[in-house]
Amino acid sequence: MTHVALVGARMQSFLPLGFRSRSELTMHRALPPPGPVLLQHMDQKELRSLFAQQLPIWVHNVITDPGFPGRDRMLMHLRRFEGELRDNRDNEVIAEVLTSGFRNRQLNPLDLPESMPLRQRCRILMSVEPWQESYRQLETELVKVLTDEAEAIDIWLATAQPEIDHALAV
Repeated sequence: MTHVALVGARMQSFLPLGFRSRSELTMHRALPPPGPVLLQHMDQKELRSLFAQQLPIWVHNVITDPGFPGRDRMLMHLRRFEGELRDNRDNEVIAEVLTSGFRNRQLNPLDLPESMPLRQRCRILMSVEPWQESYRQLETELVKVLTDEAEAIDIWLATAQPEIDHALAV
């Protein structure tokens, strides 16, 4: 569910990396292009902002790559988020995010597009609180761990192959 909600419904994050659907991401790492400076040398505020902006990419990598740096520390936060999705699956926003995610359609309830019909935007805004609270808590916790692991993530980015070895994924 977490992969559907945070990757499938945010597929635009993966377009620059050559992925158009969650199925294309199967057994692949999503490697963001290297920046002008290593993550470990970035200003902390800038680094946290980058990780928050690229959160769908990092969530995908944490879920799919058993060797991702800090993965063990992030899995508990992802499990808690998934539990909150399950507990609130009747919430209109969460149901809409999951539906969009299964269909690889972009839907970020915290950044609704101007082109969305006003009636739909109003319905979503009226039910956004459980999503907003869960997402913000997850974002805060994952960005903290990612920031702590910046040096190891630099090494991971430099050495990781795009395809995940099937034998390692088991």
